[in-house]
Amino acid sequence: MAELVLCTGLDPDDPDSVTPVVIVAEGRAAEEDAVARLGLYGYEGDGCLYFVQTDGWAERRLEGGLLTVDIVAYPVVLKGLDDAAADRFPERSAADPEALRLLRVSAQVSPGTYARATDITAVLTAPAGMPAEQAVAEARSGGSLPLILAPRPE
Repeated sequence: MAELVLCTGLDPDDPDSVTPVVIVAEGRAAEEDAVARLGLYGYEGDGCLYFVQTDGWAERRLEGGLLTVDIVAYPVVLKGLDDAAADRFPERSAADPEALRLLRVSAQVSPGTYARATDITAVLTAPAGMPAEQAVAEARSGGSLPLILAPRPE
């Protein structure tokens, strides 16, 4: 099952910043597979993969201490992903009904810590069963490239 954690120190230029990180595992669920494969469309730079905002984004909301992140993309993006047909994702983006919600993940967080969060959301793909902390540690050491999702374009 996908996990959501808040991590500090992922941005070497701003070590005090907080980044929401979604950890997915390929082969567990269609939702996680689709999000993991979004990296195929990312462009590499600065030790990560950037996903173009016009293709998809991360929608976040904090209610009390519950942070919810929705990863959304337009149906055309899914055409190039194996086993990720748009009809498998009936839920829509809260911001744009044309975009499909691929994954929703929630976690209890400290509102004070979340207040320091950057606008980006990172996605890490890890083997099934790998603890979130280990996946983040591997990304910090350069073992895997995180996929960076921005908020919805204005």
